[in-house]
Amino acid sequence: MAEHIADLVSRGDLQVFTEAEMRKLVAKLDVSGDFDMFNYTPPGPVAQQFITSTYLTKVIMGPLGGGKTTACAFARIYAATLAPIARHPDDKKHTRMCRWIVLRDTFRSVEKTVLESWKQWFPKGYPGSSWAGGNDRPVTHTLRFIGPDGIRIEAITEFAGLGEMDVESLMKGREYSGAWLNELDTHAAGALDDMEQRVGRYPKADILVDPNAKRMRMVIGDMNAPTLDNWTYQSLVINVLKTPDRILFRQPSGRSAEAENRFYLELDYYDRIIRNQEEHFIRRMVDNEFGYSRAGKPVFESFSRDRNVSKRRLEHKPELTIDIGIDTSMNTLNPAAVFMQSWAPGRIAMFDELYMGHGVGAARFGEALNQRIYDKYRTVSKIRLWFDPAAQYGADREGGQLAAMETISIICGLPALIPGNGSNEIGLRLDAWKAEIRGYLEPETQLLVCPYGCPLLVEALAGKYRYKRLTAKSSIEYEEKPEKTHPASDVADAGGYGIIGIRGRMGVLRGAAGEDPDRQAKRNGPWGNQQKRAGGFDPHKVGQ
Repeated sequence: MAEHIADLVSRGDLQVFTEAEMRKLVAKLDVSGDFDMFNYTPPGPVAQQFITSTYLTKVIMGPLGGGKTTACAFARIYAATLAPIARHPDDKKHTRMCRWIVLRDTFRSVEKTVLESWKQWFPKGYPGSSWAGGNDRPVTHTLRFIGPDGIRIEAITEFAGLGEMDVESLMKGREYSGAWLNELDTHAAGALDDMEQRVGRYPKADILVDPNAKRMRMVIGDMNAPTLDNWTYQSLVINVLKTPDRILFRQPSGRSAEAENRFYLELDYYDRIIRNQEEHFIRRMVDNEFGYSRAGKPVFESFSRDRNVSKRRLEHKPELTIDIGIDTSMNTLNPAAVFMQSWAPGRIAMFDELYMGHGVGAARFGEALNQRIYDKYRTVSKIRLWFDPAAQYGADREGGQLAAMETISIICGLPALIPGNGSNEIGLRLDAWKAEIRGYLEPETQLLVCPYGCPLLVEALAGKYRYKRLTAKSSIEYEEKPEKTHPASDVADAGGYGIIGIRGRMGVLRGAAGEDPDRQAKRNGPWGNQQKRAGGFDPHKVGQ
């Protein structure tokens, strides 16, 4: 049965079972003793899919009380049913053998948290299990049971703390099938990479029944939502888009209708947290949103990954105009561009970005932008470039120099456009963003950003574009203008210029006031604007 489930997972055909269906499925498992790897109700669909996933590295991120630790415990046990068959060294009988290590910063942390949870399911005296170690020393639990196919399974699980060592030093000379990094975000950067390279070495290849069988190689982890500055965000959100070997399972917010594990919690569990904690804590520990650094406050606090980030790759529509917002940042040499289109019913979709790092001049950036347009968008009928209004200045006209805007425009062979009637007000730019993030009266009108094409922009909107926190001696807590942090401020400004270019200055102002910027056209009849205005047109007063 385990092989059947694994086959479904590998083909992408695994369905989310109801509790009744899950228990009916589990009832088919002929396991000796009292062991039943699904003898608890999974916290919810996300945790259930996490348990049966066969990725090299899988991590579950969820709110407090989401059942993450227990899900990891059963993911580890489920993995044992997938281990290759070996001849056990003791009696040479066919046995699925695997050895895992569970790691935290110190053994005392392990003992008080994850080991305590493990023992709730496998207490001392549990049939088929034995314990070794303890008293401030690593603990080893060995669980032996008969699998659904009648083959013996031996699952050895070691619980240890890193102490003063790093993962690479700890794992030298040790052989494991898999590993569980408990509270993954508290481990040092590089821990995941080191662990992935150290698993898949147990049992020894020479005792495998099938010499060509692949040994189990898996790393799992659990965590609450970390801040955007934590290394796990880069590894599991940004870089994971580029690799097929890692996957992040993200549970719903604790206060949403889809919240997992609520049947094990008090009805007011999250309400009490919300009443007694600050917003930045609630964002991470209840809503399961990546938090922002305590060094600053996000400019766009209403931005939501669930509402504003697409779940799939967004592709441009060749029949529609592509608007490219460009922040030249010539003073700091950090130019950026964001590609977008206005889709029905008025939603702006951002699907690509260009940022080359520090020290890039106008000519080099123009060449890269022109190449990007040629490579990906040459079949589009119309492309507009919307520049930072400051890009038209700074050139030595008498010396024959071109402004950054002119340089890029000439290289790309496209006219240079200035949004918002030349206004470079920071407030106008921020209002433009906030209106799109919020959306308008019609459904599905809020901003949609592609995380595959615009990873830097997603980071910026999620909190890296921020107001800097001032010192305790200041009379105000944060600076009045967003901090110039590269590349977050560059891509955010570029996107803002593109939005203003699409909406127009008055469209942004109406959007900031909560009005649909496309509604003005609906009020214009064949006789012109029929909107009533105080002190409106009076033919008798013309010329007076």
